[in-house]
Amino acid sequence: MSSKPIPQGSLVLLWAGEDPAVHAALLEELGAAEIPFSDKSLGDDEVAPTADPLPIDWKPRFGFQVAVLSTDLAEAQEVLEKLLEEEPADLEIPEQEGAASAEPPLVVVTETHPTVEVWKGSDDRIAQFLTAAMQENEIPIHIENPGDETRIYVSAANDKRAREIVREVVEGAPPQ
Repeated sequence: MSSKPIPQGSLVLLWAGEDPAVHAALLEELGAAEIPFSDKSLGDDEVAPTADPLPIDWKPRFGFQVAVLSTDLAEAQEVLEKLLEEEPADLEIPEQEGAASAEPPLVVVTETHPTVEVWKGSDDRIAQFLTAAMQENEIPIHIENPGDETRIYVSAANDKRAREIVREVVEGAPPQ
């Protein structure tokens, strides 16, 4: 038994929600601030749902509830507000330097007359399969049929992706 005095006050709901990341972070922050709390998971021990599909006193059927003593409410709300201000920033994907140059150029550029030859051959089945694969990957192509040979061209922007697709189809190899 610890020698700490038992805190006085009634429990007050601080936060209720369904986001496990917010829930875990809140418990961690409250623990770090040494604020005692009551943590309840909803959904495991709930009574069977009532026959009324729209109950007047609606409550979430799953999620979490975190309550604190009324004497700690102001401090706990500060912790929660700080946490909620930070939380959306974690969801953003940070901008990476140089990532823009790796993206294919705008549609106008990629749909100009493709000039890079990525495949030539006389096997109509492979030509049809490659055509379908390029369309599925949204790579604009140009096909020429000089003599009995088929040639598939793409724009320079799609060259690398198109060659990978050709390699997969021709060699029957999985993507790298």
